[in-house]
Amino acid sequence: MTGRLGHNGGPALIEPVDARPGRCKHCRHWKPPADGEQQAYDAFRYGLSRRRVKRPTGSCDRVLLGNNPRPAFSATAAEFGCANYEAAPPAPMPKGGYVTIWKDGRILWEGNEEAIPARFLQEDLDL
Repeated sequence: MTGRLGHNGGPALIEPVDARPGRCKHCRHWKPPADGEQQAYDAFRYGLSRRRVKRPTGSCDRVLLGNNPRPAFSATAAEFGCANYEAAPPAPMPKGGYVTIWKDGRILWEGNEEAIPARFLQEDLDL
């Protein structure tokens, strides 16, 4: 037994995320390539398309190249790393979904979670 519930010892289903800092794909300055380019490259890489597609590159206007202390503009791949790395802020949490508030078998209110009226929220705060 490996100590992890639900794992039968087979290969991982999801590729591990590159947690090492300093990669362009995690930097706040990097602009990723268009989704269409990435999808075309993935189709070629997995053998779903015979059309050759070059590896997509993003762009950065603050890359430090060589010993030059001044930042420059450059096309970079997602795995490229430079000395001017700044971690991108985490993605915002997704907003709640659709909510229905019931009381005694009746619907009192329906709508988006962020628009719940204060009178319904106050009931939860009263101890």
